[in-house]
Amino acid sequence: MTLFDAAVIGGGPAGSVCAARLASLGRSVVVIERARHPRFHLGESLLPASVGVLDAIGVLDEVRDTFLVKRGARFVEGSGGESARTVRYAFGEAFQARWDHAFQVPRDRFDELLLRRAGACGAEIHEGCEATRVVFDRGRAVGVEVRGDSGAGQAIEARVVVDASGRDAIVARTTRSVERISHLDRTALFTQVRGAWRDQGEREGDIQIVVFGEGEERGWFWLIPFRDGRTSVGAVVSGAWVRARQALGAGEALFAAAVDEAPAVASMLQGAERLFAPGATADFSFRVGARRGDGWVAIGDSGGFIDPLFSTGAHLAMHGALRGADAIHAGLAGGDLNAEQLEPWEREIRAGAELFIGAVQAFYSGDLVSFLFAEPQHPFLRRAITSMLSGDVFQSDALWVREMRTRFPARA
Repeated sequence: MTLFDAAVIGGGPAGSVCAARLASLGRSVVVIERARHPRFHLGESLLPASVGVLDAIGVLDEVRDTFLVKRGARFVEGSGGESARTVRYAFGEAFQARWDHAFQVPRDRFDELLLRRAGACGAEIHEGCEATRVVFDRGRAVGVEVRGDSGAGQAIEARVVVDASGRDAIVARTTRSVERISHLDRTALFTQVRGAWRDQGEREGDIQIVVFGEGEERGWFWLIPFRDGRTSVGAVVSGAWVRARQALGAGEALFAAAVDEAPAVASMLQGAERLFAPGATADFSFRVGARRGDGWVAIGDSGGFIDPLFSTGAHLAMHGALRGADAIHAGLAGGDLNAEQLEPWEREIRAGAELFIGAVQAFYSGDLVSFLFAEPQHPFLRRAITSMLSGDVFQSDALWVREMRTRFPARA
């Protein structure tokens, strides 16, 4: 039986980036992916701080040729219709704008591109193959049990197991270390349309974030334009909002109710063709107790999931995967990988995630909303918000990072 250096559970952005990096460093890698790509997935808006990851694994040119460039984020006060207050944050205004743009990526094409890149780098790809259990021996992860399309099971041995299983969070749920984040019980209602309003010129690729409601019923819409003319549209609403409207029925009626409460969105969607009926997914944010242990590491959503307000999912996944792969490679060079060797990596990733959590919580409480739409805006705070929206959250010693943590601390 082959002993791999790394068995990666999941072929989404986290798993594919990690596998591509490890394979390019000469490590033997197998990727275990339950689905067959391409497949639909939410989370289509990237952040500028992820562009360097795409460059590092050798796909940036292909991504740039394939997807729509995104140069900013525009916030809209949804209740105002055509006269709504708006504010745009251009990524080039961030404190350290190494990259002044990102991309809007339909995830079926983007995730497949990353997975194929991992294969091109030398990773062995197994699609239609489900990881059923991580195998531990005396506290150390030593492999994965998998089941293929035929239902037959087998064991894969590896020196390191990388849990990139998304919100399935195989290791964390097995060890019962998942902790829900209070006040972030949300539901996402989503669809795609063709012919929705979008800005022009270099602003065409901007994400539109439309804020509506107040207090416990505060919610928001995303409108993410794609190069082919489609737009991803979704509303994120609270449990209280859903319960107050439960008599309306399921996803389609709730989506229509959210549009009715946000005239700015209704205006943007006027005349647009809907491509499929609205779906719904529970969007419960959670932390995990540990992202690493002897012989294993959890990357991407398997290490915690954050409300998608600031498009953080793919960014944290890819950055954490690249940095995690480097830590795994260095650890294996000295023998078996242990939890202590991964401690600096976990500290870095957790600190960035907690900054985002604090900002999301401040948005729903209303504290951050007042700063987003402030007139006039304090120049320093405006650049701090822009830097956060760019995803540049891993500079723990930066003045703007300390300011954001002080103003909007993450709550348990």
